[in-house]
Amino acid sequence: MAKRPDLSERQISWVPAPASRILDEEDIFDENGIPLVNVLCQHFKREGRLTDRAAIRILDDVADVMRKEPNVLQVPAPVVIVGDIHGQFYDLMKVFSVGGDPATTKYLFLGDYVDRGYFSLECVLYIWSLKLKYPGNFWLLRGNHECRHLTEFFTFQTEVGYKNSLSVYDACMNSFDCLPIAAIMNKQFFCVHGGISPEVSKVEDINSLDRFNEPDESGALCDLLWADPHDRFDEDLGDTAFQHNETRGCSYYYTHKAVCSFLERNELLSVIRAHEAQDAGYRMYKPNPSTGFPSVITLFSAPNYLDVYGNKAAVMIYANNSMNIKKFSASEHPYWLPNFMDVFTWSLPFIGEKTTEMLEHLMNVCSAEELAQTNTEVDELADKMKKAMSRVKTRRQSYSEVNELNRKALSMAGAASPTGEAPSEEVIETAKQTFEGVRSLDRANESRPRRDSVNKARVFRRRQTLEQVE
Repeated sequence: MAKRPDLSERQISWVPAPASRILDEEDIFDENGIPLVNVLCQHFKREGRLTDRAAIRILDDVADVMRKEPNVLQVPAPVVIVGDIHGQFYDLMKVFSVGGDPATTKYLFLGDYVDRGYFSLECVLYIWSLKLKYPGNFWLLRGNHECRHLTEFFTFQTEVGYKNSLSVYDACMNSFDCLPIAAIMNKQFFCVHGGISPEVSKVEDINSLDRFNEPDESGALCDLLWADPHDRFDEDLGDTAFQHNETRGCSYYYTHKAVCSFLERNELLSVIRAHEAQDAGYRMYKPNPSTGFPSVITLFSAPNYLDVYGNKAAVMIYANNSMNIKKFSASEHPYWLPNFMDVFTWSLPFIGEKTTEMLEHLMNVCSAEELAQTNTEVDELADKMKKAMSRVKTRRQSYSEVNELNRKALSMAGAASPTGEAPSEEVIETAKQTFEGVRSLDRANESRPRRDSVNKARVFRRRQTLEQVE
């Protein structure tokens, strides 16, 4: 006789159980109101959560600190500069392992803490807690994803609603509005998320911007968050300085000429930015002829971005007038189904498709010719039967479509479109074989979403969970 399993024990013992206790304010703050960052770190590693009250306190306290900071920070060396994180909390742990203990190391983050990855809230709460505990060691800049428009379209709003509530989401947005825009590091480097703007001639111009709101789809603030180096940045493009950024659907591409002019006007050495995934984790662009130093350096700190890119990540350690790029690979992390679905919700379209398929077969006891025959006694029943079969067939097709969309979303991982649009599975599998292939697959998600796309994303999420079946 087979031995009955002991249901009081974990059946797969090597998979640690998530933290079951939700921590409140008294668990994560000391008597002086300083976050217990080690407690938070270990709790988040175990997928632990905070009460709304505790999370909002962290967010509001840091917002109060950042509200007093200027638009352009002055950051001394030595410092570790970090690019996009995108909700990859377990890789954030590697950042601190590579860069140094936050208690003794200065850090400058270039933005994009949230969206696309499934641990964005943990990233924000932990980094914000470090900012509270070590205000003189941590500087945080805003990325293009730290706004309402993108977090509604991508994963962050859904994540916060699942793990906490929309009150916490609102506190996050208010905190994001307080993030500074740029930094001058060691009086030599212009640090920003996206890049330069035709509306910003001097760095001092940035301090006149009103950053405490949702960024517009054009203007200087938009450019600083969204702009990219020109695809042909290393080539001579003549007098061209800026061109419309077709990839992003807003802002500009800036050329080598534009960057060199900006650096010369401001007596700076280079632009250090994030915003674009790099296969090697970083990229150094064409040098400034007057200094011989790279005019632009891109850093990206999310390895194996979206679980499909296969890229390395990098941080920059600047100390003693020396620049050291440290690269690292992805860490293992707990698995989430798309849009935070549980396995039961995920399986419902499959069950629905198979159930309606069986029902359709059962109802097909009569052929179409038999149902079409005229008989006074069966006419009414036949008519009802046809209508019922039509409804069952329509419902089965809907379930089948949702199943196919879910399969593609699973295959594309974080690169899946929030609106459910996807190429064939053959195209997906071919693209996933190279970094450039995945980047091409994900290109539509790099654009600033239109308002109708945000609404389409909401509808698609409801469809995925069968809240809305067409």
